[in-house]
Amino acid sequence: MNFHPSTLLSLSMVAAFSVPAAAFQMPSSSSIRAHSTTFMRMNNEIVEVPEEAQPTSSSRAPLRDPMGLYSANSEERKNGLIETTEEVSEPNKIYDPLNLYPSDSEERKNGMIKSIEPEVVVANAVVDPMGLYDSDSGEVDSGAIMSQALPFATRPLMLTGELPGDAGFDPLGFAKSREDLMNYREAEIKHARLAMLAAAGWPLSELFDKKIALALHLTPLVDSSDRAPSILNGGLGKVNPFYWIAVLGAASAIEFYGINRSKSGDESYFPGNLGFDPLGVYPKNEADQKNMQLAEIKNGRLAMIAIFGFAIQEFVSKSGVIDETPFFFLPLAETLKMYTNSGYLD
Repeated sequence: MNFHPSTLLSLSMVAAFSVPAAAFQMPSSSSIRAHSTTFMRMNNEIVEVPEEAQPTSSSRAPLRDPMGLYSANSEERKNGLIETTEEVSEPNKIYDPLNLYPSDSEERKNGMIKSIEPEVVVANAVVDPMGLYDSDSGEVDSGAIMSQALPFATRPLMLTGELPGDAGFDPLGFAKSREDLMNYREAEIKHARLAMLAAAGWPLSELFDKKIALALHLTPLVDSSDRAPSILNGGLGKVNPFYWIAVLGAASAIEFYGINRSKSGDESYFPGNLGFDPLGVYPKNEADQKNMQLAEIKNGRLAMIAIFGFAIQEFVSKSGVIDETPFFFLPLAETLKMYTNSGYLD
């Protein structure tokens, strides 16, 4: 066969530069992942690429996404390119006290909103102090401790019965912690002691103020209706200012001493324990001490009610308590004589 010289030149050039097609094929992504080494053609030579030099997703710098802009279905998250941070992985990371996120928002559906109050899991939510439910129903919380003061309600969590006079009465939930409970008991015992002094001093002042003032040639503080000076009755302006200064000074000193004693860290301290027992009447054993503390708080609570009743009664009736209820404060004979003269007894 005869070929033209130019044709032969073309054929020789094709043969010199022809390479099998398979030699130019790059390995697929699956083959790169399947083998530890990869062969690549560079300058018509096949060279081995070390595993460390292979471009993988782990060799790339991770992406930080603290705001969660990449969705869970994004390629970056599927390939593990998103750096896991504490803020992203932590559930309930959004604090929403103003309820700005609606109930149907993605954040609430995904449980990303932090609860304002801790969740309380109640196995048996029904408390049945009157026995209305069947005992075998399984719905009644048989382990609930009922309040002694309010038998139809459960005992508040902080009122464990440790303090004397604790009957589980806190319907408004003032004591939210033990610290709150101790502060309220301090305030209660102080008001109770003041009320006991006032409940005794109020009628005594109405009984003896005029007699003492007459003996000392002074002006009585009680008015013509035998009412003691008070905010509702008036007459506080007649009290000597030096008396108020002395009272405030003594009260401040006692309060300062009590605060220092409460913060001293003494394990034997309890609310109201000022260490004041000049007559030595405080018992030595613990049981009698609890009984005395219980008697004090009960009498103090009764005195607080009594002194409130004194003030309201005199304000409404415009008469002193010794004249309104003389059988509590005067001898029986004098009371009967007063009732006879007033027409109560015939």
